[in-house]
Amino acid sequence: MSRVFDTFADQLPDLLRLPRDNPELIQAKLAAFTRQVPMMYAIVVFNTWALALTFDGAAPRSLTLDMPAALSVICVFRIMGWWRSRNRELQTDQAVAKLRSSIIFASILGVAFCAWSLSLLPYGNDLAKSHVAFFMAVTSIGCAFCLMHLRAAALIVMNFVVIPFAIYFGASDSPIFVAIAFNFVVVTLAVVIMLLGNHKDFEQRVNSEKALLAKQAELQLLSDRNYRNSNTDSLTGLPNRRNFFTELERAIISARITECRLSLGIIDLDGFKAINDVHGHRIGDRLLLKVADRLRAHLDPQTFLGRLGGDEFVMFSNPLQDEQAISDAEHKIIGLFDAPFEIGNIAVRIGCSVGYAQFPDAAQTAEDLFERADYALHFGKQNGRGRVVCFSAEHEATIRKASQIDQALLNADLDQELWIAYQPIVCAQTGRTVSFEALARWRNPELGDVPPMTFIVAAERSGMIAQLTPLLLRKALEGALNWPENVRISFNLSAEDVGSTLSILKLIAVIQQSGVKANRIDFEITETGVMRNLAQASQALNALRALGARISLDDFGTGYSSLSCIRELPLDKVKIDRSFISRIEIDPAARLILKTMIGMCSDLGHDCIVEGVETAEQISFLRAEGASFMQGYAFARPMRGDEVATYLEKSGEASSIEARFHG
Repeated sequence: MSRVFDTFADQLPDLLRLPRDNPELIQAKLAAFTRQVPMMYAIVVFNTWALALTFDGAAPRSLTLDMPAALSVICVFRIMGWWRSRNRELQTDQAVAKLRSSIIFASILGVAFCAWSLSLLPYGNDLAKSHVAFFMAVTSIGCAFCLMHLRAAALIVMNFVVIPFAIYFGASDSPIFVAIAFNFVVVTLAVVIMLLGNHKDFEQRVNSEKALLAKQAELQLLSDRNYRNSNTDSLTGLPNRRNFFTELERAIISARITECRLSLGIIDLDGFKAINDVHGHRIGDRLLLKVADRLRAHLDPQTFLGRLGGDEFVMFSNPLQDEQAISDAEHKIIGLFDAPFEIGNIAVRIGCSVGYAQFPDAAQTAEDLFERADYALHFGKQNGRGRVVCFSAEHEATIRKASQIDQALLNADLDQELWIAYQPIVCAQTGRTVSFEALARWRNPELGDVPPMTFIVAAERSGMIAQLTPLLLRKALEGALNWPENVRISFNLSAEDVGSTLSILKLIAVIQQSGVKANRIDFEITETGVMRNLAQASQALNALRALGARISLDDFGTGYSSLSCIRELPLDKVKIDRSFISRIEIDPAARLILKTMIGMCSDLGHDCIVEGVETAEQISFLRAEGASFMQGYAFARPMRGDEVATYLEKSGEASSIEARFHG
C-alpha cells in the first residue's frame, strides 16, 4: 500500500501540471473549459440556493442568505467573464495564465462552498444534514465532470470536498452517515478514475489531431513544392511550359467570354548558342537569368511571362486592343536587347526574334494559337533574325497548303507517283560528264508537280522521310544500273536518314540489292542536317564509306558550322552552294570568297563541286581557279532517266571519263 501512495505522490506533480510545452493542448483545454465553466457555476448556484432554502429559519440569516448571495454573485460574475471571453484568441502564455488562475479560483471556491455547507450542519435535523451530504456529493461530482479537461482543478475540488466530507460524516455516531461517507469515497474514486481516463483520451485525441494537422501541413508543403517544381522553371523562376499552357487556356476562355483579343508572343534569343558554346553553360545559364530579369522588369505585371525551355520565352496579354499597340509592344521587346548583358567581367550581346499571333483572329484554341505564333517566329528567323513577325493570312494559306501536301503524301501511291530526274556533273577542266545528281520529283494526280523542297520538308516533318528515302534511292539506282561503269550517281540524304542507324541499314540493303557498285555512289548531306547529332552522323557516314561509297558536303558555306563539318566529318567532296557563283561577275568580294573556298578544298584534299553554274564567264573562272567539278544549267537541266543515255551518246563523253574522278 505504501508503494501505491509513493507512486501516486511521484505522479501528483504531473497530474497537476499544465503542458506549457504543448500549445495546441493548452488551447484545446482552454476551449473545452470555456464551454463548460458557465454550466459548472450554474450547477453550484442552483444547488446552493436549494440547500439554503432547506435551512431557512433554522440557521442564521448570514448562512442562509448573505453567504449564498455573496457566493452566487461571485459565480455570476465568473460566468459573465467566461462568456465574454469565449471567442477571444489568447497566446499560449496567456492561456496558461488563465487556466492557472482558474485552478486557484476553483480551489478557493471549493473551500468556501465546502466550509459554508459544513457550517450548516449544527442547525439542522438528520434530514437536513442528509441534504448537506447530498449537496456536497452531487455538486462536487458535477463540478468535477465540468472541470475534467482541467485535470488539476477537478482533482483539487474533489479533494477539498471529499476529505472534509469523509472526516466529518465518517466520524459521526450515525451508521447511516458513516455508510454515506464510505459510499461517497468509493464513488469519488470511481469518478476520479473516469476523469483521469477521459482526460487521457482527450489529450490523446488532441495530440492525434495535432500530429494529423502536422502531417497534413507536411503533405501540403510537399504538394506546394511539387506544384512549384512542375509549374516553375528552376533556372529563372518563371512559369514553365506546362504552367504556360494551363494559363493560356484560362486566358482564352476569359477572352472568349469578355469578347476581348489576346496577343501571344514567342521570344527566341539570337546568338545565344554561340555564347553558350564559347563561355560554357554556367555563363549561358546566368545570361538566361539576366534575360528573364530584363523582360520581367519591362513587361506589365499583368502580362504573363514564361520560359518554354532552352532560349525561348513566351508572353501573352489581353488588354491590348489596338493592333498597332500590339506591334509597338513587340518591337519594344527587340529594343530591350540593344544594351549588352553584364555577367561578371564579361559583357555579351545577343538579339531576339519575336513571333506572335492573336486570338481570335489567328486561332480559337491555345494549342493552335501557340502553333501560329511559333510558325511566325520561325518564318521570321528564316527570313532574317531580329525581327517581329505577326502571323498573317498568308501564313495561314501556307499552313493550309502544307496540310494539304501532308495529307496527299500520306495517301499517295509513292511507287507510282515519285520519280527521279538526273542533272549532270561535269569535269571543270575537260567538260566531260562524270556523274549525275539524282533529284526527287513528285507528280500527284490532284496537286500536280509538287516542288522537291516542299514535299521533302513535308516528309521530314511527318516522319515519312524514312519511307521515301529507300524508295527514291532504289529508283535512282535502277536508273543508273545501265550507265557506263565510270559514270557515278550522287544522292541526297536528309538529317533523319543519317540520324538513325535503322535508316542507314535500310539504305545499305537497297544498295546491295540494286546491282550498282557502292563505289559509284556519292551521298550528299547538308551541314545543317549533320550538326543536329554530329556523332551519330559521323557513324552513319562511316558505315556508308565502308561499303565504298563517297560522301559530299552539300550547300557548303550556308550554315554556321561549315568549317567544323569539314574538319570533323568523313568527307570526300565539298559542294559549294550556288549563292557563291551567282555574283562573281559583279562582286569582287564574291570572287575572292569563292577562290578562297576552292583553294581550301584543294589544300584539304577534297574534290570541289560548284553548283549553280550558268554562264561561260563562270566556267572560265572556275577552270582558272582549279575547281574540280561543275554543275548547273550551263551544261544541262535535270532530265528524265530515259534521256540520260541519249545525253551521254550525243555528248560523246561516256567513253572518255577521266580516271581521276574516283571520289
